[in-house]
Amino acid sequence: MYRNGSVYSPADPFATAVLVQDGRIAWVGQEAGADSLTDERVETVDLDGLLVAPGFAGILGSEPGEQARRSLLEAGYTGVVIRDEEGAGASYRGLAEGEAPVAAPAGLTWAGSGEPAPGAALMVEARRDGDDAWIDVVREALRDGVPVGLARALDAAAPENPWLVAQEALRLESEEAGVPARASVTAQTRGVLRAFAAGGPLGGQIVPDAPARFVAWRAESLMVQTADSRIAAWSTDPRARTPLLPELGTGATPRAELTVLGESDLPVR
Repeated sequence: MYRNGSVYSPADPFATAVLVQDGRIAWVGQEAGADSLTDERVETVDLDGLLVAPGFAGILGSEPGEQARRSLLEAGYTGVVIRDEEGAGASYRGLAEGEAPVAAPAGLTWAGSGEPAPGAALMVEARRDGDDAWIDVVREALRDGVPVGLARALDAAAPENPWLVAQEALRLESEEAGVPARASVTAQTRGVLRAFAAGGPLGGQIVPDAPARFVAWRAESLMVQTADSRIAAWSTDPRARTPLLPELGTGATPRAELTVLGESDLPVR
């Protein structure tokens, strides 16, 4: 039982605890429920206010070695897309030990290589070369109802913080429209799994019966954050039942402190 935190979950926007059993999420809820489910048979981990969110995915040009795998987990990634420079032979690999790669389905399209077939997903690379056209691609695909996976090419030895992609997508310092944090985070987590038909129907979410693949983050503050600098954030009405994410753009970037993969967890120091 991981408790006393803030759990980013569509199952309960006010959740503070999550129970893992047999490598899957067995329950998500608040402290009163956690009390009723906890006895001497349940190991308890105090989250100490950490935000629990689904694990992110990045892009690598080759399979990660063990040291790179550790670096990725410590940075908050629980999976990677393996893709060579030409974009051929892409596959998704979860970072749990022994997890087999999942080849890209036939209908998967990468942004810039054509239009996705009806109902098929679009994978978008969040480029870091100064060209932010990827933000418009994501925004327009979401507007058109196209399933989107979003990931950034990483240095396996020193992967960047995945929240930086969501921060850039907001375009808070630009007149151009951006992508709300909730949408870009979903694209980096559940969206990548859906694009590769990996993780089952519940993969990339913190909901009962989903695989336990999540990361606990230390964040300065939590909020609902839009891509419009005029209304960048607001205090959510509890009746809106909107789960909160870290504030991006003004404070320190969230820091991973615990990564959970099935029955095991990795404390990050």
